[in-house]
Order: sequence, then structure tokens, then C-alpha cells
Amino acid sequence: WRKVEQGAGSFLHFLTASKFWSMSETASLIAKYNVAENNEAGSAADLHQKIVSFKPEWEKHEATKAHAANLKHVEIDAPALRNKAILAGHPAFMQALCDGLAIRDEDMRQWILTFFFDFLREDSSCFAIFDDMFNKGQLKFYKPLVALLESENLNTYIADKAAWLLAAVIGHVPTYFTDEDVNGVLKVLLQANGCSEIGILEAVTNLLKSGEFRRSIWAYPGVSETIFKVQPKVDPPPKLYRCIFAIWLLSFDGEITSHLKNYAVVKKVKDILSFSRTEKVIRLCLTLLKNLLPFRELCEEIVEDGVLEAVQQLEFEKWREPELYDEIRDMSSQIATEVQEMSNFDRYERELQTGVLSWGFIHSSKFWAENVLKFEQNDFRALKCLAGLLTDPNTEPTTLAVACHDLGEFVTMHPLGKRKVAQLNVKEKIMQLMGSTDQAHREVRREALLCCQKIMLNKWQDMDTAQ
Repeated sequence: WRKVEQGAGSFLHFLTASKFWSMSETASLIAKYNVAENNEAGSAADLHQKIVSFKPEWEKHEATKAHAANLKHVEIDAPALRNKAILAGHPAFMQALCDGLAIRDEDMRQWILTFFFDFLREDSSCFAIFDDMFNKGQLKFYKPLVALLESENLNTYIADKAAWLLAAVIGHVPTYFTDEDVNGVLKVLLQANGCSEIGILEAVTNLLKSGEFRRSIWAYPGVSETIFKVQPKVDPPPKLYRCIFAIWLLSFDGEITSHLKNYAVVKKVKDILSFSRTEKVIRLCLTLLKNLLPFRELCEEIVEDGVLEAVQQLEFEKWREPELYDEIRDMSSQIATEVQEMSNFDRYERELQTGVLSWGFIHSSKFWAENVLKFEQNDFRALKCLAGLLTDPNTEPTTLAVACHDLGEFVTMHPLGKRKVAQLNVKEKIMQLMGSTDQAHREVRREALLCCQKIMLNKWQDMDTAQ
């Protein structure tokens, strides 16, 4: 993954500008941040070099000795195209590599898994080898990988790479696997099997690449928690990237996306936009927002939670790729359009005409502060419609609750609020709703009480003014 050093300048400026940080404390923190990052990258590079330097002795193991002469031509650091030419059409070689994972030799296992990892990452067309061999029934792949993941005392590197390989193959060639197979992978992934948190998240993300299994994966216990437990302020960029990547894949399923509000997805994205300065993380967040905007409830959250300000702030950062500025401006424009639309008084009136009100931005304090004087239009027509909803015996509970809330906002914010509401003769109805014993009116009772309090508060204020 790409380092986050491009954000270090703005991060340093923020810390030194804060009264809570001295220059020495800031320097110390930045130094720790860079050392930790460099150590992690250096450690991974050293391990990879060690694995590449290892020379498998295929002839010494029962699982591979029959094809030892040919396997010697498979080189871990050779171009993917060359290795593809060796393995394509030779299922016996591929099977020997898969069977080699059963060898109780960590160096051998690491070499095989790293070979597949680098091979498939360099050229995704190499997944076609698996497709062809599965189609002809020439490769037993699933069971050796699951057996390896179920092994005791598995080191983290082997566990992570085995999980990645199994999930990546299922994600790219799902036709040859079943829901039962996928559930089996998830079961072994989500139990204590040696995988790191990011290894599990990466494997889940690979599985989600398959649209065929997306809903069953999302429904599996523990998957949603795995994706959404990421902490934007402290987790490293690779984990943030995988989290957003998984959510982005989920956003291609409308049914799943409609439930993402329950997981505070908009707040999660906003926090990542606010704290991360890794370009690929930011770019993926912007791409995800494009997928979320068409969903009304999520769009309202994007508007209400101030995501526009978080996106606009990104334009003042220093990015390496010029195209990212265009993407930031484009997303700012799209969200700004939604803000304008959702702040539109005409939209409020259209909802009133349906006779059904639901909680959202056009019933927020911000909306009322910006639009309260527009309620004077057409002889206070919108206000009269609200009163009509309260007195209509067929009005459903949520609409009653929202109507009480809106009348209370009008009383509070309009200069003639109390007087106009008094002219509508709805106070008695509001008092009745306060005392309702209907089980479905719990929210209605609360909003009616708050509305009544606002009316009475204004009445006391008027008395104080008169005195």
C-alpha cells in the first residue's frame, strides 16, 4: 500500500497550530508515526525477500516429487506471463502446488502462497487458469486451502495469504462454488484461526467481489461487524481502504445499501475523509459516495452530517495526482446540488400534499431556520395543511409526530408563530395527543408534549415582555 506521507505536511501544520501541542510534542509524534510506518513496510519487504530467496526442494516431498523437474521452472520472481505459460494446460503442476500446502514446512507453504499471491496480483487474467481447470474437473483446490486454514498454530503470514488466495479465487470464478462453500470459508475466517484483522477483512472483501454470493456473505453472522469496526482515527490506511472497498462492493446491491444507514455508514465515510490523507482511500470514499447518493435516506444523511464541508476541505490539501482535485470538485458539486434540493421549500410542500410525513432533512432545525418565513406564502397554506393532518382521524402515527414537531418549530422560529398556531385551533388536539394511550402513539405523545412546551414557553415570554 502507498504510504501516507503526502498528508504529513498538513497534519504537522494542524498539530503545531493547536494550542494543545508544543513543537517538540508534534515532532515526536510525527517521528513515531514515520518510524512505525517505515518499520512495518521494511519488515514486510524483508520477509518477502526472504521468501523469494528460498529454493523449494520439490523432490524431497511426496506431494510434489512426481513433478519436481517441471516445478523447478516455476519461479516466484518471474513475470506472470511466463509462469502462466508453464501452468496453463498443466493441471498436474497446479495440483502439485496446491497439495504442497499440506507439507508441514513453513518455508515451503510461504513460498507457494506468495507465488500465487504475486502471480494473481500482477495479472488478474491468470484467474482464467483456475476457471479452465475447474470447468474440466482437473483441480482440487477448495479442500486443501480450507484444511490449511483449519490447521493449529498457523502463523499469521500463512493464514492471511491462504485466506486471500481462497477468497480471491471464489470471488473471481464463483461459478464453481456454492453458498455452502462460501459459508465454510467465512466460518473458518471468523473463528480464531491465526489470520490478522486486516487479513480477514481483505478475504471478506475478495469474497464480496462475487455478486452471486454478496447477499449471503452480508447475512453471515459477524461479517457486518468485521467491516464496520474500523476506526478512522487510528487504523492504518490499508485497513481503511479495505473497509471502504468492502462497503463500495456492497453498495452495488440496492437491498443491502438500503440497510447501511443502520451501520452509520455516512459518519464512517465522513470520518475517514476527515482523518485520512491517503490518496487511494480518499478516491475510493468519493466513489462510494456516488453510489450512496441515489438512496434517499443515505442522501439525507450525507446532507445533514456535513459531508459537503469534509469533501470541500480536501481541495486545499496537497495531492500527488492532479485528477483527484477534479474528483473532489465533482463530488462537492453533486452534494451541493442535493443540499439545495433538500433545502427547497417546494419539496416540503410536495410532501405535505401526499398526506404522509417522514423524518428527514426538511424537518430539521436547519431547514426551519432557513425556510420559516416561506411558510407565509399563499396565506400560510403549508401551516394550514399541517393543522389539517393533525385533525384528520386517518393520519398515521409518524405523520402525527412529525406534524407536531413542525408546528413546534414554527412557533419557536416565526415572529408570529404562537399567534398563527392559535388561529388554527389545534392546541386542543395537541393536548389530546399528549394523553393518548394508544401503544403506537409513543413517539406522537413525546412530540405533542414538546410542541405544547414550545407554545407555553412563548406564552410566558410574551407575559414577561408585557410586564
